[in-house]
Amino acid sequence: MEKTELERQLLHMILGLLALAILLVFGRGILTGMMFFIVIIGLLLVNLTYLGKKTGIVELFVRRFERTNVPFPGWGSACYATGVLLVASFLTDPNVIAASIIILAIGDGIATLAGKAGRIRLPYNRKKTLEGTVAFFIASLPGYFFVGDIIIPIALIAAVVESLDLPLDDNVTIPVAITAVFLVIL
Repeated sequence: MEKTELERQLLHMILGLLALAILLVFGRGILTGMMFFIVIIGLLLVNLTYLGKKTGIVELFVRRFERTNVPFPGWGSACYATGVLLVASFLTDPNVIAASIIILAIGDGIATLAGKAGRIRLPYNRKKTLEGTVAFFIASLPGYFFVGDIIIPIALIAAVVESLDLPLDDNVTIPVAITAVFLVIL
């Protein structure tokens, strides 16, 4: 695995844990407001980039952490912030939001790292591995401390969604799936 991917996934997990800490310390309202602010600022910075303006540290961040095959600079960050914003906006129970953030941050981050080292390709998506999907599920289980046993089917559904070859970024599809399932069962 390339060093950049390891750094990208570590950042993915650290930012998720930061979002979790903000939720636990300051509450859902502050987390939602911060994520909304981050999405808006990010869109403004992307717009400046398209207008040919230099964005300094943002350019450095994008060069260091963004994948090369994305629709626009900052795509991954925009999808991640949007995913957290979606969860915090539609789910009201802080424990459910916390479990959802763990799934998105830790489950998805570990899935990528384990998947890159995996060897057993999924029959329905040859770009993904069984090891990555299993790692996603296992790494999502600390959500148990927030929602109990319900984490098992939620983590399983999220792991399956992450493993699908969908046209949307999984930083959006995973939160959409988690949010939908939680809204149906709670």
